[in-house]
Amino acid sequence: MIEGKTMEAAKLLQEAWAEGKILADLPSSCAPKNEAEATAIGDAIILNFGHEIGGWKIGATGEGPQKALGLTQPFVGAIRASNVLSSPANFQFADLNRPIVESEYAYRLKTDLPVRTEGYSRSDIEAAIGSIICGIEVPLSRLSADNTLGPLALLADHGGTGYYLIGAEIEDWRSVDAINTDVTLTFDGNEAGRGTGALMMGDPINALVWFVNYMGEKGIGLKAGQFVSTGSCTGVIPAPGPTTAIADFGSEGQVKLVFN
Repeated sequence: MIEGKTMEAAKLLQEAWAEGKILADLPSSCAPKNEAEATAIGDAIILNFGHEIGGWKIGATGEGPQKALGLTQPFVGAIRASNVLSSPANFQFADLNRPIVESEYAYRLKTDLPVRTEGYSRSDIEAAIGSIICGIEVPLSRLSADNTLGPLALLADHGGTGYYLIGAEIEDWRSVDAINTDVTLTFDGNEAGRGTGALMMGDPINALVWFVNYMGEKGIGLKAGQFVSTGSCTGVIPAPGPTTAIADFGSEGQVKLVFN
């Protein structure tokens, strides 16, 4: 059973998202005090999502980001199907609350991965992959920059999910070297971040395996057609303002986002 204060916080965050409002903070009556409480709020939002889920996200996939945030494991979130867009895409910067730009590999499933007693092996999950996506995630927050929750805000706010832009989508996913390909992120042509998929637990597929089994332990299965974005190759970088952001995935092409 979900505790009353957990549902109170989840409801406030869901209402803020629905109404396009930014909360100054969560009230002390329901604000999370630790990682477990914040995770429970995010779980409550996912379990009562009320929207078609287009994809999922993993945040703080690597040990470095986890240590920087003071977390013991990655965090997760659900992405609305209506918030999944094709590259190139345009946004009004002023309409978004502290948008982040992340260059990410995602995997789309071709078969369901329902909850089951025994966990899924890597080979089980590889058999369910339909394609690899080169994309940009645009995390957003339903809380003000002055909120007192710190990193716990990300967990409570179902991973700070916002939008996801799809660039190339390749069915022959094994042909893509997501571990070693140098991925870059630029703002108006100036490099802002660089990295590879190796930052995602050594291999983005390792992150996918973790995610499927982590969600299964929560009683949440995955559906064919949904994708899982595995974490940022180029870091968690705030958009500096109106700009053109380009995530370059080498031979797999570019993903373009314009903030007007």
